[in-house]
Amino acid sequence: MSHEALVTFTRSNLDESHHYGAYCVVQDGKVVRRRGDIGVPCFYRSAAKPIQALAVVESGAPDRYGFTKEELALVVGSHSGAPMHTRAARSMLGKVGESPALLRCGGHTSLDPEVRDAYVREGYRTGRIEDNCSGKHAGMIGAAKAMRADPVTYAEPDHPVQQQNLSNIALLAGLPRDRIDVGIDGCAVPSCAVSLEAMARAIERFANPDGLPAGTAAAAQRIADAVWSHPEMVAGGRRFDTHLLRVGKGRLLPKMGAEGMQTIGVAGERFGIAIKISDGGRRAVEALASALLLDLGLLETSDLLEFYPRLVKTREGTPVGDVKVRLA
Repeated sequence: MSHEALVTFTRSNLDESHHYGAYCVVQDGKVVRRRGDIGVPCFYRSAAKPIQALAVVESGAPDRYGFTKEELALVVGSHSGAPMHTRAARSMLGKVGESPALLRCGGHTSLDPEVRDAYVREGYRTGRIEDNCSGKHAGMIGAAKAMRADPVTYAEPDHPVQQQNLSNIALLAGLPRDRIDVGIDGCAVPSCAVSLEAMARAIERFANPDGLPAGTAAAAQRIADAVWSHPEMVAGGRRFDTHLLRVGKGRLLPKMGAEGMQTIGVAGERFGIAIKISDGGRRAVEALASALLLDLGLLETSDLLEFYPRLVKTREGTPVGDVKVRLA
């Protein structure tokens, strides 16, 4: 994979850290900006969650089981495991008649330091329901039951839910199914790998679904409306995706993924953005994504100060370096 130095952190006039990667921007299906190798497959990881949510909606599960908009937004989320997230995940499982024991996502500490610290202070031990993917898994269990398929094996690659996910990624990315590499994500469900160009095109089509088959287009619009209505369910607190959903005001459709992945769809302007940072560092992802959104005129500097600080500072706040993003 031929990646380039995209983000550099300096200190006292010396380059201290380089973050390598690649990015692709498409507009109306055509590549308009790029750096690095945008043709090598990368695993979507959680950046696939908006597309994975399509199978949940297409199965009829939200209407059959009465999922709220808030709960549908959680299906898309890599949430922080805060009480509002676990309540929604438990509610979904209750509505489909299953328990958290069926979740295959495992468990981990919160992605939000404030939530994590609060649980430590309380002596609370997190489990499957606090896992950032529990909403997606609850949705997949609901989809399996709505399809009259086995809910116990919902995470297996040959399960109807996962086969529908593969078909939807192929549709949006414009690729044959047999050209998509499939691995296993950290949460135990299949993870697809496509090029950054295909990812950018897929999220652009998702955010602007008028060219998709009618049922898929309606499902994509329903999912987008849910996350725009409840941005706190997609991440939470002061995290990047939730912040972009809030300041984007119904235009931006962002989704982060592990190992330095980020996609952003833009409704109306028909942009699709896909980013991969080689070392998986979120600070570089957020700096690069912020710089691109500013350069494309989609947000203002004041919208992104928390995530794109251009100065490196001491803990007391004294500037000692800067952050450089190379878009070209």
